[in-house]
Amino acid sequence: MSRFVLLSTAFHATALQNGLARTPPMGFNTWNVFRCGGVSGAAIVEVADNLTRLGLARLGYTYVNIDDCWSTGSLDADGALVAEPGAFPGGITAVAEEVHARGLKLGIYSDRGFRTCAGYPGSGGHEALHARQLAAWGVDYLKYDSCYASNAHETAFQQYGAMRDALNATGRPVLFSLCGWNAWYAPLGDDLGHTWRIAPDVDEWANVYVATRTNEELGRWARPGAFNDPDMLVGS
Repeated sequence: MSRFVLLSTAFHATALQNGLARTPPMGFNTWNVFRCGGVSGAAIVEVADNLTRLGLARLGYTYVNIDDCWSTGSLDADGALVAEPGAFPGGITAVAEEVHARGLKLGIYSDRGFRTCAGYPGSGGHEALHARQLAAWGVDYLKYDSCYASNAHETAFQQYGAMRDALNATGRPVLFSLCGWNAWYAPLGDDLGHTWRIAPDVDEWANVYVATRTNEELGRWARPGAFNDPDMLVGS
């Protein structure tokens, strides 16, 4: 545990201090519904309309988050992310404007590795550029995954810290959601981001159980602005 304390001291000077996630963030994430088969700007706007129509937005379900598979298969010549033009004809900015017009917030997805979990371009090595893109597009939330990246603790902390610093540098308040799938993020979680995944995807009942039992032991690391994340609620 002493190793975590030492690293925490080093990271704390640049922790995200933007006033977000005073309570656990709530909303909708595309992954369990669309996977890579139908995520689009039109689908996001429809979700935003439904959150409003059903009264969920009034209850705090304010984030509409685009998960994996939203981009083209490669970065552009400058290393920038590119939204799939067929699915997002106006780009992410147009979707953000529609979501914001409904009083909601837009989230998006990337990865600390060189590829996302579905094989699309990641942000490893391009943190500053990609953070500036997200800020310019009007993104309010970043889910940052861990595929195609080292699982060594110090390397993971450094890579998450690089994107945290890049988001800080933009001046835009962006909720930073780490998706590292391990409980060992918890002691440093509040220095690196607002939420941190502590277990695998809850895509089957066995993993719901694992996430629940893992989360039981991690409450001391949570506080307003910083939360253990047992993954998304899944309905039928």
